[in-house]
Amino acid sequence: MSELCFCVATMAPKPVIPDPVCTWINNSTHLTANHLWFRRNTAENNLGVVASYEELRQRTAAPILCYIHDDVICRELGWDLRVLEEFEDPKVGVVGFGGALRHGSDELYKRPYKLQQLGRAGYRSNVDDAEVHGERFEDNCDVAVLDGFALIVRRELLDRAGGWPHDRYPPHHCYDYFLCCLAHQLGYRVRLCGVRCHHLGGRTALSPAYQLWAERSKWGSDQAMHEAGHRLIYEDFRDVLPWSCV
Repeated sequence: MSELCFCVATMAPKPVIPDPVCTWINNSTHLTANHLWFRRNTAENNLGVVASYEELRQRTAAPILCYIHDDVICRELGWDLRVLEEFEDPKVGVVGFGGALRHGSDELYKRPYKLQQLGRAGYRSNVDDAEVHGERFEDNCDVAVLDGFALIVRRELLDRAGGWPHDRYPPHHCYDYFLCCLAHQLGYRVRLCGVRCHHLGGRTALSPAYQLWAERSKWGSDQAMHEAGHRLIYEDFRDVLPWSCV
């Protein structure tokens, strides 16, 4: 079975937020601290998510890279083996803990562009408050797109694309859309694994420090990053969008 390696971008100083790290390790079957790689950003030196993920890809040679937010709590014992079993199928490129059956509306590329045309539908997860976001789902299935809070990716998929697009895409938006569209484009399956978990969410994006950083970036605001990321997805993946697993 392949080795899984955590790749975590965080602004938390050492030690990283303890509860999520403990659940990653304690509820896994074979993971140790040696499987953890961090990119510790600061207000003065913040690469953002996408460039941090690319740096982490370059720092480890592990075949399966687990890009997970630092505020995700894994509650299911042996969750790592469940995820790695998915990768026994060589056509599986990405696995996540929350995902949607459809990405993109029927009017996409048929009518003038609107950001909302790139929305997802039929969202499933097994987080604590799953019903707030969509449907509770404990099984495994193919999906169109995964949520960025947990993206476990086969290294060769990213290697074929030359890594994460940190030089083109905004640092904090649409990297999950990018990765899943890329998987479809290269012929890989995208899988939802209904692991029992929770995503605390919003700690970085809603903080005053992040908003100030976004305003000082070349993008000018978080909203501008959001809009630019969607436009790039629209332009880059006409051959695979909309995608539906229904």
